[in-house]
Amino acid sequence: MQSTDVIATNSTINANTDSHDKWQQTIGLGGALAIVIGSILGIGVFLTPQIVAQHVPNTKWFLGIWAVGGLMALAGAFVYAELGSMFPHAGGDYVFMKEAYGKPVAFLSGWICLAATFSGSIAATAVALAQYYIGPNVAFMFNQYLGMDIGNSFYTPFFTLGMIKISWMNVVAISFIVIFTMINVLGINFSTIVQGFIAFTPLVVLIFAAIYAFAINNGYSMAASMNATTPAGSSSSGSVSILPLGLALLPVFFAYSGWSSAAYIGSEIKDAKRNLPISLISGIGIIIFLYMLLNLLFIKGETMASLRAMPNFLDAAALKSFGPIGIPVFLTLVAIAIMATINSTILTGPRIYHSMAKDGMLFKSMGKLSPKYRTPAYGLMLQGAIAIAYVLLGGFETILNYTTMMIVIFSSITVIGLIILRRRKPAQAGEFRSPLYPLFPAIYLGMSAFLMISIGILKPLMVVRAGVIIAVGLAIYYVFAHKKVARSANT
Repeated sequence: MQSTDVIATNSTINANTDSHDKWQQTIGLGGALAIVIGSILGIGVFLTPQIVAQHVPNTKWFLGIWAVGGLMALAGAFVYAELGSMFPHAGGDYVFMKEAYGKPVAFLSGWICLAATFSGSIAATAVALAQYYIGPNVAFMFNQYLGMDIGNSFYTPFFTLGMIKISWMNVVAISFIVIFTMINVLGINFSTIVQGFIAFTPLVVLIFAAIYAFAINNGYSMAASMNATTPAGSSSSGSVSILPLGLALLPVFFAYSGWSSAAYIGSEIKDAKRNLPISLISGIGIIIFLYMLLNLLFIKGETMASLRAMPNFLDAAALKSFGPIGIPVFLTLVAIAIMATINSTILTGPRIYHSMAKDGMLFKSMGKLSPKYRTPAYGLMLQGAIAIAYVLLGGFETILNYTTMMIVIFSSITVIGLIILRRRKPAQAGEFRSPLYPLFPAIYLGMSAFLMISIGILKPLMVVRAGVIIAVGLAIYYVFAHKKVARSANT
């Protein structure tokens, strides 16, 4: 008996019959929308504006980059909505690429999801939650209630082994990964209930809070903000270097990432051909509206110099709009939003690994569902372990840039896949078709090309690292392919 078969005999997780490996369609439109919104609305919009400000000349460009990022995400959502309606199965990109290109390219997509994009996104959001919310609150409570100034001890490593550095911040980030992984092991129904609360609560409150800030506070309005996007002290004209705009767009794309999340759980969505496209397109539309409101709030009365020096956009926006009482309220809402991002990313990733295992491209255990909870428990645990490794090895911005670049590369390959499938596969009754075709694929691919050219010229080492990961993925694919051929020859 092979080692993977030994693992597969665990009675608490694996099934003995094919019926145990069938997904249940239990997620309605509201649940799918909560997963999309929760996947997007997280720490990105509150931590990446400072990075964006480093690469743009004035606040009009600052807002413009966020609008361009939103357009790119919306274009991608229309493409994935059509693909998800065409193939409403578990796996998202892996399934789409398998249909368009075959298994080698599909495997690379799934490998990158496991080794980089999903695991890296989970790690980045968990680190951000620990670093920017838990850390400051721990310091405040020690100072307020115990009279102790703990300084940077929360962030200072207490154990070091080579590249691995463990601080209390790492411990907290890892704890969140473990907790939400276990929530998803316990069942999709429980997970979507949690997701609905932690996704919609901060969304609704933040939208109303931002509108209130514009309409009520000091007579400030959205129109006034748009007319004041170039405050005194910043440049309103002159030459703009194009390539740095790519580096500004990269973190914005990360902030919008997650717009494709419902496409990975198509097998579990009720009436997926209808509800999956609605959840993707409406979800990103709501987020674009909120992000533009928040960024208008961020630039209120600011110069580019002050934006670049602002360590925490959330605190500044809360303070200038609602006074000191706004800071803890906003911080709590953002913490809840980050938890929603962690939960939804953990939820969707293992659906890819499950599809890969079913095709013989990953360990057999990855293709089994828990007979008790009907969840891909082994896939969840493997993904969690890789995310924990990222927490121990990298900081927030490093993980962010690396993860986002890989998302851009492979989502672009998926978008090209739609063009191939449009020619190869006629439309079926009830399937969603993206309007204005091929406008949305062209928008997405054009912006992706600009991003990759900018990164290749200004950050060539990132491209080299991506190439190494892809090469490793190809090697692993041929190992699994060889084993599959050998098994077939022996039967």
